[in-house]
Amino acid sequence: MLKRIFLTPLLLFVLAGVALAQNQSFNLTPVPLNDLSAFKAPSKNWQVVGAVSGSFDSPALKSEKGTGVLLNAFDEKERFKEGTNLFTQLEHGDIFLSLDFMLPKGSNSGIYLQGRYEVQLFDSWAVKIPHVTDCGSLYERWDESRPEGKKGFEGHPARTNAALAPGLWQHLEIEFNRPRFDENKKKIAPARFVKVVLNGVVIHENVIVNGPTRAAGLQDEADKGPLMIQGDHGPVAFRNIQYALLNDFNVKLADLQYEYYEGFFEKFDQIKPELLVRKGPVETIDAKLADNSSKMALVFTGFLDLKEKTEYQFVVKKVGRAKLNLDGQDIAEQNEWFDDAAASRTLEPGRHKIVLTYAKPYQWGPSGIGLFLGKLNSRPQALHAPTSLPAIPPTPLINVSAGLEPEIIRSFMFYKGKKKTHVISVGDAAGTNFSYDLNQAGLLQCWKGDFLNVTEMWYERGEPQVASPMGAPVTMNGKCALAIVNDIKAALPDTLNDRTDLVFKGYRLDEKRNPRFQYQYGGIAFEDSFQPEDQGKSLARTLSVSAFPQGKVLLVRIAEGNQITLVSGDVYVIDSKYYVKVPAAGKIKPSIRDNGGKKELVMEWSAPMPTTFKYTLLW
Repeated sequence: MLKRIFLTPLLLFVLAGVALAQNQSFNLTPVPLNDLSAFKAPSKNWQVVGAVSGSFDSPALKSEKGTGVLLNAFDEKERFKEGTNLFTQLEHGDIFLSLDFMLPKGSNSGIYLQGRYEVQLFDSWAVKIPHVTDCGSLYERWDESRPEGKKGFEGHPARTNAALAPGLWQHLEIEFNRPRFDENKKKIAPARFVKVVLNGVVIHENVIVNGPTRAAGLQDEADKGPLMIQGDHGPVAFRNIQYALLNDFNVKLADLQYEYYEGFFEKFDQIKPELLVRKGPVETIDAKLADNSSKMALVFTGFLDLKEKTEYQFVVKKVGRAKLNLDGQDIAEQNEWFDDAAASRTLEPGRHKIVLTYAKPYQWGPSGIGLFLGKLNSRPQALHAPTSLPAIPPTPLINVSAGLEPEIIRSFMFYKGKKKTHVISVGDAAGTNFSYDLNQAGLLQCWKGDFLNVTEMWYERGEPQVASPMGAPVTMNGKCALAIVNDIKAALPDTLNDRTDLVFKGYRLDEKRNPRFQYQYGGIAFEDSFQPEDQGKSLARTLSVSAFPQGKVLLVRIAEGNQITLVSGDVYVIDSKYYVKVPAAGKIKPSIRDNGGKKELVMEWSAPMPTTFKYTLLW
């Protein structure tokens, strides 16, 4: 089912990114987890351990001795018990926070920014529509004086459920703005979650929080406060806790002058004094100082008064050509129409001279010039007028949803930084989706929730013509699941020649309209198919061969990763990112072996075993 929002002209689409500042970079500081000294008076339920592990069907986490992991070794005696929450020694205002967490089945916890505003952590595996109690949601505020059913208010559910199965490590990033107060301590701006990203999916943007959420450790509002981790609701573990305290950064160009030239300036050295139309002082960089939107050039000269020695990032955005000169040296130049010019320099405190030259020798398109200045752990500042860059048009989202039967889309797709050209993606009404490389018979990624973002394919000219998952993708190895080798110890090939070794023969649809991919490989024919199970919690993969190869060994490459661990009798966890359930076939069981520095979970497949083999992926 195709969904789309209105389209705008191609020019506006190209300009959509012009008015945006450069992506933010942060210098992260880790919270040390060699002991509990980073926390205030920790209760006995909190421990530092070396590793934790869990399973999708277990309400407990197992731990190993060591350091590097923070564990809430919760038991029922601590449920709703005061004093079990954990507070950091760190007190923060504006902050960027990054961490990994693990929850067992049915568990519940939360991260409170400034000890007041909660991002919920909860076992929300396979929840279709998130509520304020689900993982990643901003928990509601609470007022006992309100009527029943209305005591909770102002909660914000996650946009989509990006949570993984219990017992897997999950990644959370939060960018947060503290509330602002005037000199009389009157609040003039509320706290705001600038962005929350769960497992790579943006689930909140620019959400205002007007007061502390329920069960907050602190009930007032202030410039600073500690991080608080909820400890009285269930077991939880954390690792790689890192943060950046975001500094206020206000800088302006002083003694700014401009010069306006008219002419056809394909090169900067064509800007000559005799073509000067006017010059003078100006408040800010502004493309609208030009009378003409083409055949023009503007040169801005001003000074930056910097207060500290640090690395500064300069980003020039424009429609046309631009170059930036700092203290007499050209540091950034870009002649492509819409590409940014960017540079970083470590500068001493004091005054620094800036010269920004902008030229537009084209009639097509509006003029636009902007200069952003940023530094680590601060937000980039615009040194130009808001109207100096073209307005950002509404960007359409074109997505495909699965209806009563599976949706099948062919596309290009980025996978591990490379563009795959023969990809098919399948979405199911259960919300269990996957992408598959037809050239290699390889599973690329799986995800839950909404299906496929096809904006880059179908909006205007469609650049770069790729589709992408709407949910949190779990990356698979992308390699053929079958390998025909000389002996059981032979190395498995990373790739197969898609014209001689492995030949794609198309696909057919089964009775539920799921595709069965058909191949010819090493003298045998095989089919590869996928079917959601357990109400979308898992994805079963079924391989069928026409016959077993003569004089050769057929191996199934079930999974690949840096670490593969047997969780229970037939369940393995791969890099703590997903589970594989592999039922034994008689006396033959999977084995874990090394291959080129990685681990492989493989299994010999031969007579008298059936010619159909099935295993299940859970995440």
